[in-house]
Amino acid sequence: MKAIQLHINAIKIVADQLMKGRFLLYFLPGLLVSFFFMSFFTLIREGENAFSFLESVPLIGSFLSGFIKGTFGVLHYLILQFYIFFILTILSPFNTFLSEGLDAALTGKEYPFNFIQIIVDFLRMVGLVIMALTLQFFFMGVFWLLSWMFGLHFINSAVFMLISAFFIGFSFYDYSLERYKVGIFSSLGFSLKNAMTTTLTGLLFLGLYSIPYIGIILAPVLLTMISTVVYLQKKQLILQA
Repeated sequence: MKAIQLHINAIKIVADQLMKGRFLLYFLPGLLVSFFFMSFFTLIREGENAFSFLESVPLIGSFLSGFIKGTFGVLHYLILQFYIFFILTILSPFNTFLSEGLDAALTGKEYPFNFIQIIVDFLRMVGLVIMALTLQFFFMGVFWLLSWMFGLHFINSAVFMLISAFFIGFSFYDYSLERYKVGIFSSLGFSLKNAMTTTLTGLLFLGLYSIPYIGIILAPVLLTMISTVVYLQKKQLILQA
């Protein structure tokens, strides 16, 4: 319940900041990136629909249709993971500035511009996201194997979503953790210690992302802000909203 309350408070604070006209420009980079990725998702849907005639093929039609749908489903998932990797790495300088700006607005701290630090932050985020994706696919693979052995495949989708949400949340919290000089492995330790909070943040990202057309634009900015506020609340650093 505490994790839920932290997120409710964070959403209220973020909404208040946006309604005051603050940080709105940070939606622009995500808007440009989103148009690029939305074209890929549109092509996937069109490609899947192009094979819909297979269902009418005698005897093997349902098998072929299921295989094609499964293939396009995997392709969609892989592109989604690449999209997440892209916004967390290529757009990390923007997300870092956004997290710093919101931190400054709520705590009164100042974060002067430092180009060298931007490069360091970018390299850290690339390494962290690669580590997160590696661990994510590892745990998914382990659970898939166990589900196949013990007949638990019916919960695969839910478990895979929770695993993915945890590592997405882990990546978003690192914007704040890095700023407060927390190392990468200590950052992972923070997320493991606060697994429910981290997973809930990731689920919010996936939920926002699933909103047609606008979700892919809103999710990166809003989750950077929400994760920043949640972290500041946990550390009791917020002086003003």
